[in-house]
Amino acid sequence: MSNASNKNMHPSNNYRQVLFKNGGLHKFSNLYTYQHPSSYDASKQSEPLMTESAPGQKKSEEHLDQQVSIHEYSRAPYTYIDWGLALESALIPLHKLLAPPAYPCLACGKIISDSAKGYPEICSACYSSIPWIRHIKCSICGRAAGCPDCTRETLEPRHFVLNRSVVSYTPLMRDWLARFKFRGDEALGGILARMVGDGMKRLECELRLSCNRKKTSFFDIVTYVPISSERMLERGFNQARLLAVEAARVGRVPLLELLQRSRHTDKQSSKNRRQRIQDLYGIFIPADDAEEQVKSLRVNDLRKKELKILLVDDVYTTGSTVDACAHALQELFITTDVKTEIYSLTWARS
Repeated sequence: MSNASNKNMHPSNNYRQVLFKNGGLHKFSNLYTYQHPSSYDASKQSEPLMTESAPGQKKSEEHLDQQVSIHEYSRAPYTYIDWGLALESALIPLHKLLAPPAYPCLACGKIISDSAKGYPEICSACYSSIPWIRHIKCSICGRAAGCPDCTRETLEPRHFVLNRSVVSYTPLMRDWLARFKFRGDEALGGILARMVGDGMKRLECELRLSCNRKKTSFFDIVTYVPISSERMLERGFNQARLLAVEAARVGRVPLLELLQRSRHTDKQSSKNRRQRIQDLYGIFIPADDAEEQVKSLRVNDLRKKELKILLVDDVYTTGSTVDACAHALQELFITTDVKTEIYSLTWARS
């Protein structure tokens, strides 16, 4: 067989003859059977692509139409791509970037779909369940209901003016405080501190109206109920101090550690009123550097007015803790000849 005949029998040459028949390239539709993208079947990727015979082509030359192998694709061919789905997939990261992140509620654990203003960490349902004390019935302890403690005939004179609490100590609030105080839930503690900050605003608004003091802060010092060194080692923090930090920040008042405990005591939550009073007698004393802290504030310049001190704690039950701390604060300022008024702000009223 001649070289020319061998050349014509070569498959690649036959392919060229088909493509360049009549001096030009046949159209794609004349060579290939077009398939709509919706008819694409991934399981048939490896099937050969059939071709139609070119016009006038001899049957002897139609080896090309038997099987023209195509490469197996690791991905769908260009003509089979669903561009609508591809565009939607490309925009998914953009949607996630623009949409607000979904976080679980710190109180109930459910995904937050709607939160209250100022409290983005909890859902609106948990916020609405907070028993805020909006209206008080006892002007001394700030209780929302009638208070037998403040109206008893045998009640001894108090060393503080009044107490105001942010919420009522319901089972739900007891659980929140336990998670923060005993289980170290610092994130939930931030919510409690912010609630005390809101209580600070309401308390100052109430007191300013009573004394016509509008521009400056009502209080001069913010302090808190101390805990023993044993409790500090056990918990790692003083919950009253964390609440007092927020109260001082909102009121723009210096925060001072003016008190300390003289001894360690058992938990007060399991004791009655008489046991609390006996257990807390003489337990709070001025801190070792309390006088130096007071002098740094130029207390001598405040002798012409009453020095107003805000004492912060977590729960007000009988008032014995607040009264014992107020008595120790009054003893601290006896030597300075400065008249003091002690006020109390607690997170919950039991």
